Amino acid sequence: MWGGVPSIAKYVTQQGIPPLSYSFWIVSIAAAILIIVNFLRGAKLPPRNTWFYFVCGVTGTALPTTMMYFSLLWIPASLMVLLLASAPIFTFVIAIGFGVEKYHPLKFLGLLLAMTGILLILMPDSISTMNSPVPAILLGLATPLFYAINIVYTARRRPENLHVLDLSVSMLIAAAIVLFFVTILTGPLYPLWNAESDIALLILLHGTITGTAFCFFYSLVKYAGALFSSQVTYTVTIFGIIIGTYAHDEVLPILVWVAAALMFAGVGFIQRARLLGNETWFWLRRTLPGN
Repeated sequence: MWGGVPSIAKYVTQQGIPPLSYSFWIVSIAAAILIIVNFLRGAKLPPRNTWFYFVCGVTGTALPTTMMYFSLLWIPASLMVLLLASAPIFTFVIAIGFGVEKYHPLKFLGLLLAMTGILLILMPDSISTMNSPVPAILLGLATPLFYAINIVYTARRRPENLHVLDLSVSMLIAAAIVLFFVTILTGPLYPLWNAESDIALLILLHGTITGTAFCFFYSLVKYAGALFSSQVTYTVTIFGIIIGTYAHDEVLPILVWVAAALMFAGVGFIQRARLLGNETWFWLRRTLPGN
């Protein structure tokens, strides 16, 4: 589901729908779905921590999604999906800077491989084959960068006993509020009800996918664990490239495929290093007196 989102966004924005308005409608629809889910759970929106929700909404939703929709006007949807796969890499770099992550040789190797992959995407041969300007690719990279900022901020500032769905609802509502006022200040809000039927249906589909995928992902984390669930990084990219190829006849150059392999390997090494770190910690705990 997530893999198909950039292909939908690329088609809709190329039909003249302003990216800011598009982002507002997607976030609002997703928020409405999660509000209904929370209502069925019997949960109430937490009234406190308003500043935290707005920071999460801006860094985790409003800014990255809008930047993605703008960049999709110039770059292939399958490339955008590949760029999104770099979010764990940016998360690692930012977490190192804040002291959240500890150095490990495998993590450094993973970072080196992933950065090499990004450089291959920016090579002149890759750019000319995809007909994608460098500023648009860099704007696309800003999306996973802000996702990473949001992840680290949430990990450091998240209130205790805050359910993930409560957090998601609150940040989506905050993002919708911010996007509404920004859109009104910069230009008129595109009226969804005036859109052509196929465009309106695609916008509703995109928003529904976003809200539903949130619920599926958090259920996966609950029942299978965070480490297993992190593999969506790979599946989203694979399905995104397949859907982009089918929907838009996109063909990525060989250097980009090499870049994808390097980025996948980089994320894999970082995840492996984290797992080894956890195993070492559990072993130490078992060997300590009294355990």
